[in-house]
Amino acid sequence: MKTNLSFWHLLTLVLLVLPTIYLTGVWDELPAQIPTHFDINGQPDGYTAKESMWWLCLVAPLGTYLLLTWLPRFDPKRRIDSAATNFQKLRLTLVAGLSVFGCMSLYAALHPGTMIGKGGVLALGIFFALLGNYLTTVRPNYFVGIRTPWALEFPAIWEKTHRLGGRLFFWSGLVVMIATVVVSTKVANTLLATLILTSVVITYGYSYGVYRQQEKTLG
Repeated sequence: MKTNLSFWHLLTLVLLVLPTIYLTGVWDELPAQIPTHFDINGQPDGYTAKESMWWLCLVAPLGTYLLLTWLPRFDPKRRIDSAATNFQKLRLTLVAGLSVFGCMSLYAALHPGTMIGKGGVLALGIFFALLGNYLTTVRPNYFVGIRTPWALEFPAIWEKTHRLGGRLFFWSGLVVMIATVVVSTKVANTLLATLILTSVVITYGYSYGVYRQQEKTLG
């Protein structure tokens, strides 16, 4: 497996280090407790000790990056290519999601009372839209994707499952992005949870339905 420092790879590395740079730069200004969990209205309701923020800002994005960089080596089907543009976009999406969350927590700690709930929901909407876009193209493997038992067993079912699941995730993310502009944070949060859960249930049910249909066809 060769390393390909493409635009997407370089952008991932930049986003990976941003939370650590931010944390280092504002360390002396941070309070002892940092908000890291927010309720349905976007208000902080869970906190993490300042010293533990290194795990969120450095270890989590770096660990995710390393895992996704080396994971293709362990795929027995050799169907994951870490140099492929779509896979690099997936790695970027996951690392960026963790980095954005870390930076938002630091910002919330430095600016008490600031409403960042809509920004968090918007970020999640973008995340699921990008994830859905990737899922429509992912090839059969044991590590990444919608790994229903039936999709893992039959390549044709895998393709159909991921085509539907990817589209559902993409459109769910897009609807949530729009909702953050036109409705309250509470409604957008509820819509996010409802759409993602519904997408998962529909995708799994569809995957099983395709399997049952294939069984009937094969007799």
